[in-house]
Amino acid sequence: MSLRIKVRGVSFYLRRIETRLPFRFGVYTLRKVPLLHLALEAESADGRRARGVAADNLMPKWFDKDPTKTPVDNVNDLLLSLRIARDAFFESGRTHAPMWAIWREAYPYCLREGKERGINSLVASFGSSLFERALVDAVGRIFNLNLAGVLRENLLGIQPADIHPELDYGDFLIWCRQEPLRALSIRHTVGLLDPLDSSDPAGQEELRDNLPTTLEEYILRYGLRFFKLKIGGSPGEDFERLRRIASILDRLIPQPYLVTLDGNEQYRSFDEILALIRRIGENPVLNRFYRSIAFVEQPLDRHFSLESRLKAKLEEFSEILPIIIDESDDGLDAFKTAVTLGYRGVSAKNCKGIMKSFLNRSLIAKWNRERRAGDRLFMSAEDLTNVPIVPLQQDLTTVRVLGIPHLERNGFHYVRGLAHCSERERDLATRRHGDLYEGDSREAFMRIEKGEIRVDSLSAPGYGIAFDPDFESMDPWDIESAIKSV
Repeated sequence: MSLRIKVRGVSFYLRRIETRLPFRFGVYTLRKVPLLHLALEAESADGRRARGVAADNLMPKWFDKDPTKTPVDNVNDLLLSLRIARDAFFESGRTHAPMWAIWREAYPYCLREGKERGINSLVASFGSSLFERALVDAVGRIFNLNLAGVLRENLLGIQPADIHPELDYGDFLIWCRQEPLRALSIRHTVGLLDPLDSSDPAGQEELRDNLPTTLEEYILRYGLRFFKLKIGGSPGEDFERLRRIASILDRLIPQPYLVTLDGNEQYRSFDEILALIRRIGENPVLNRFYRSIAFVEQPLDRHFSLESRLKAKLEEFSEILPIIIDESDDGLDAFKTAVTLGYRGVSAKNCKGIMKSFLNRSLIAKWNRERRAGDRLFMSAEDLTNVPIVPLQQDLTTVRVLGIPHLERNGFHYVRGLAHCSERERDLATRRHGDLYEGDSREAFMRIEKGEIRVDSLSAPGYGIAFDPDFESMDPWDIESAIKSV
């Protein structure tokens, strides 16, 4: 049973966010970023209407790391992708149709038009991803169902075989009919500039916000046991930083812990990253840390990381640790290509497109039925820089429905809680999502206890948000005039 809808109107709104700590990933250090909200008016065939929302940061230097482009160029490209997506979804949603049919027409158009306009597939997918989220939110609100209910009833009209002929509808149902997770473990991100303990000069800077700054402080305050560690592409420097981190984890955490390593495309070859891993494994002092590494994320540049010549090296590496793709996941077939080469997983990120994540999850469900336990495929949850309220909560909603037990945490670490939100939003967030936030209308933060966050309240009708954003507190945003004037 799919719901036939049409797109009636679209509006954009902007907030500007400054980080409380600089965040370095790959070659870029983030200190401020625009947060864009999309409000989409949808109408069902029987005349019911609802407003669906979505939001995301306009992040430079992740979607496109072309060194010839400035951060402003990157933001302008993301705005261009939104304009292309707006036109595409208006056109494909001009008459009532299932959301799947609208997406099947609009998404390829976004990729084709983006390529013609000189933007890569990840950038082109970004605009589509916001419309996907807003449409799903609208469908859920019309039917008064949460994301799990929308998927179980297939109100979106999803037909996996349209994209991957090897899939049948049962491969989709096998995971979306599982009970959504009620709690998620935080995988705390340690950026390349993040202070590790009080001996680090950066950790002595006084922020005066009563929040943790160093890795040591975070572990003690929140009881963390899961960590995502950024590595910068220099095996020697990365080893020394990881050695320092390992000593902190071993000292402060008596129970088992888990770490993942994120290369952010900074390594030039598998030989270099393999040398780093082997050096860690050969050091007796790092034995516990080495055994705690779960996987390595996207160490090589996306432009050659899926080349067939890498298959032998990938197989050699996979004998030691699984590797997953992230930035290379720029199309509907990227994960399939990666698996044939020996990659074991793919990241789920709302900014890359939720429909793609649903399809990748279905592929994993099918393929794992024929794989040994030690060779199973998996999805990881990497939240990029999601911040409260809309980006964070919709991302968490996706993760809990996909059944991923832990997720990267960085966006709500580098900003001061919900300080960028309005007083009304902080009040509603702490009352309607009290399991996820603590505080009140004046000041509110993520509620993290024993390294976990509770997410039951994300079962609200729609896509994880129990109230409308305070659009009146934001700046209306004209995509046409915004490009080239960011």
